[in-house]
Amino acid sequence: MSLQLPDEVQKFKKFVQDRDGIVEEVRSGKYTWQQLFDIWRHDGDDDQFWDRYELKTASSNSSKNDYMKKLSNVFDTISKIDFEQLEKQVNNLSKTIDQVQKFLKETKGQNQVNQPSQNPFSQNQGQNPFSNHNQFF
Repeated sequence: MSLQLPDEVQKFKKFVQDRDGIVEEVRSGKYTWQQLFDIWRHDGDDDQFWDRYELKTASSNSSKNDYMKKLSNVFDTISKIDFEQLEKQVNNLSKTIDQVQKFLKETKGQNQVNQPSQNPFSQNQGQNPFSNHNQFF
């Protein structure tokens, strides 16, 4: 034996199921089902009170449309790229990087040749402090 809901309650139930956010607001305690039902029955489903709750089908379609627009924009941008020109630019950049690396290696090599060794044990550093050990004895 099943209990048949009145037509008005069934219509309200369908109305609530078709909109995002109503159930969440009842669960959070912002409204009770009775308050919302009374607003719906008194003011109807066209009242501006309900404007804050988007239709579920409309929001899913709009998100799909947004996604398709973004995807279309990506493909448009890609189609406008001149890949031959891009390849030339990448090759030029690669050559420039090679030249900079070559310059840095040459500069580093010249600095090592022109500068004395920084080794503290090198004989080129002047007199060894331990070479004249007789001065202490």
